[in-house]
Order: sequence, then structure tokens, then C-alpha cells
Amino acid sequence: MADSGFLDEARELFKPLSGQVTLPQVAVFTMVISTYVDNRNIKDAHKVYQQMIASGVTPTPTPTTYTYALLICGFALDHSNLDSVGYAKQYFLKMLDRGMKPHSQPYMNLVTLIAWQEPEGEPNKFLEQVQAKGLSLDHYNFPYKEGHLTNRMQVMRIALLMDGNVNEDTIQHSLTEPSVVHHTLVIESFLKFGKAKGALKAYWGMLAAGVAPNSYTYTVLIKGLTTDPLFSGDAKKCLLEMMKKGMRPNAATYTAVIESFAKQGDKGSEEECKELVEVMVSKGFVPNAKAMREVLKGRPKAII
Repeated sequence: MADSGFLDEARELFKPLSGQVTLPQVAVFTMVISTYVDNRNIKDAHKVYQQMIASGVTPTPTPTTYTYALLICGFALDHSNLDSVGYAKQYFLKMLDRGMKPHSQPYMNLVTLIAWQEPEGEPNKFLEQVQAKGLSLDHYNFPYKEGHLTNRMQVMRIALLMDGNVNEDTIQHSLTEPSVVHHTLVIESFLKFGKAKGALKAYWGMLAAGVAPNSYTYTVLIKGLTTDPLFSGDAKKCLLEMMKKGMRPNAATYTAVIESFAKQGDKGSEEECKELVEVMVSKGFVPNAKAMREVLKGRPKAII
């Protein structure tokens, strides 16, 4: 538990041990649930939880509860059952109703599951629902110290530094702004499951909420949109918006847009390519010649 970032929960769960010879019942049940969840067996983990409730034992009434966190993460990572998202939501909202503050990991896992299994717009509806129950994204201050970053945050940190749009002195704001992290997570979740339209709508919702995307948000969105030819034009618009805001796209990002048009092979797409490069150059951005040649290699005729 402590190694997974649930140190406070571990302390609270085993707090009754002082002066006792045996483990408290809630700790025993939670350890069994944890074993099942670790083995991706959420069905039996849920049965143990139900047995715990039936026996009169309830999860420790603390500000944060590891028992619920296990169930939420277990259901959120179970993509084989369409009921999983309902159960995960149920226990997350139950935590809020009991005055508990869910850990950031169950929250992020649940948002990813909602984006995959439910209609577009549901992640933001869920956010509104939990905010109405008093949960603020400011609760998830996403600790900046490298040793405590989640895997996603590590990826974002490295990408931001490599792109050169931030430095070690300015990166902290980009990584600790809860709203940016949340919206980027939703966009990533849609793209992970091939839902480009949902990702684009999530991006528009981000702008409508007054949240400014960082270069990592744009990179993820643009590269994701280029995987679907129907959204090549949108990828181009986002790329230009990114540059307009003073962010420099990396070679993998702008070549993905160019390649998405080049693959279509029609006159209109050829013009889109030319226009994009012209605009980039007019803004003082010189595309990497080697990267461009690699993208256009093997084309029947020069695109640019």
C-alpha cells in the first residue's frame, strides 16, 4: 500500500492494531480484496467486499479509504465487463457521500474507463457530478517531485522539457495545474480507444472552460487526430493554434499532420500540405528537412 502511494490509507487501515493481537476485520477483508485486484480478478474482489458489508464490517470511515480505492481501480482496469464503469462510479460517489477524499489514481483510472465505455461528453458530466458533491480538482495537486509523479506525469514532464516549450524553472505550473492535467487525461483517454471525435470535443470543452492547453496537450491531440483521415483538417488547425500561442511543435507532431495529408494523395490534400508548410515558414518556423524527406519518401510525386 505504501509503495503504491497510499501511505496515509495504510496508516489509517492498520491504526486499530495498537494493543491488539489480531488484525482488525476491515484490514483482513481489504487484504483479500487487494490480492484479487492485483490478480485482475475484480469479480471475486467484489464478492469479498459484499461479504464484508453483509458481515457488518464497513470500510474504515477515514478521509481516504483504501478499500474503496481498490474496488474503483479494479473495476476501472476491467474492460471485459460493461457493468464495471457503473460499479466504479458508484463506489467513487459513495466515497464522496461519506465525506471521503478519493486518491488521484482511482480518479484517473475511472475517467479513462468512462472515456472508453461511455458516450462522448460523459467524462465532463462526471466531473460536474463530483464537483457538485464537493470534490475540487485542486484536491489533486499532483506532487511535482519526480519520485512521486505518476507514470503519466513523468511522460508529460519529459515531453514538455524535450520540446523546449518549458524549462525546469517554469515546468512546475504545467504539471501541477489540476484542470490542465484533467482535460489532457480525458483527451488521451478518448484517443487511446480510437475516439478522435470525442478527443476533439474534449479539447473544445477545455477551451470553453478557460483552461489553456500546454504543448503536451497539443502534441497528444494533434498526433491522435492524424490517425483518422477525417480529422486531418482539425489536426492542422490545432497545429496552427499551437504555433500561434508561441509553442513550437516537435518534428514528430508536424510531420504526422503532413503525412496524414500526403497519404490521401488527392489534389486537395496536396494543397493542404503546401499551405501548412507555407504558414509554418511565414511564422519563422523551419521544418526539419530530414524529417520531411522521410515522411514524403516513396510518394509518386513531390507533395511540397
